[in-house]
Parts: sequence; C-alpha cells; structure tokens
Amino acid sequence: MKNEVKACAASIVLCGLVAPAAAQERQTMPSFSYSEGVKRGDCKIAFRATDGVTTVDFGLGITDSVFTVEVLRSNWDIGEDRDPDTSDLPLTLTFQNGQSTSSEFGGFKNGFYQGVWGNWHGKNSDPVQSQRGLERLMEATSATVSFEGETIAEVNLGPTGFAANKLVDCAIAERKKQQQ
Repeated sequence: MKNEVKACAASIVLCGLVAPAAAQERQTMPSFSYSEGVKRGDCKIAFRATDGVTTVDFGLGITDSVFTVEVLRSNWDIGEDRDPDTSDLPLTLTFQNGQSTSSEFGGFKNGFYQGVWGNWHGKNSDPVQSQRGLERLMEATSATVSFEGETIAEVNLGPTGFAANKLVDCAIAERKKQQQ
C-alpha cells in the first residue's frame, strides 16, 4: 500500500512539473530568448530585451485578433505615481527597417511586474490597426519600443517574421480547437 501511495504522489509531482511546460515553450540562444503560450484568450510570444531584465510580450487575440504589446520588468518605477487607469498613451514599435507602428491605446501596468501596455485597436475601433501592427511585425528581426518619447526596450525577434508567424499559427490552432 505504501508503494502505491508513493507512486501516486510521484506522478502528481511529475504532472505538476510537466503541465506548465506543455502550456509554454521556452527557447534560448545568445541574445535571443523567447517563450510562447496562451494566456487570457491571447496567443503570446515574449522576448527578453537586450538589457537582460525587460520582457517584451507580443499578443494576438484568439477571437478578436487584437494585436497587443506589454513591456514588463520586476521592480520598475516607470508607472510609479501614475494613474493605472490611463489608456490614452500609445506605445510605439520601430523595426530594424525603419518602419514603425503605434498602438491606439496604452497605459501602465502594476503588480508583481511593472511596465506599460499597448493595444492596436479596441472593440469600437478599426481592426485594421491590429492588422497593420502584425504586418510590420511580419517583416521584423528586431524592434525598439518607445513610450512617452523614451526608448524603453530593444529586442531581437529572431529570423524575419518569426514572432508574427508564431502568433498567427497559434491563433489559427486555438481557433480550430474552439470549433471542435
């Protein structure tokens, strides 16, 4: 009986270790580190910025196709003494080819990680904004993220279109799962 209890406990621990890996995959190479997964109805791909501490998290809504970006760091004072309900501060991505795109909405994020966020369109606005953001990302290998006129992160996005393709492939796969 004791061996059965030990075996059951071991399998529970093993499932606890394997389950997060199934939900999120992490790949690391010099100056190129990313993780991917699904979170709160969005496909996500997060890259470690060149400073080694900031994360640039790209998202694509599974059902609404809203293109989003969050730039996060632990113990970052970027939003200190700022209104967390602000949503009118655009976030700008400038890519290695000189093209740029700015979010329609943006603001501050507080919690365990602090940072800023941007959404390329909302419920009552033109979804073409998100398409344009994703198109720019499709041609990208690196990006600089700016907020309120300041560069806040630089990130290596891997091969041309890698990030955008990961988001689109994820959204298509998740939509198929929802239809089953």
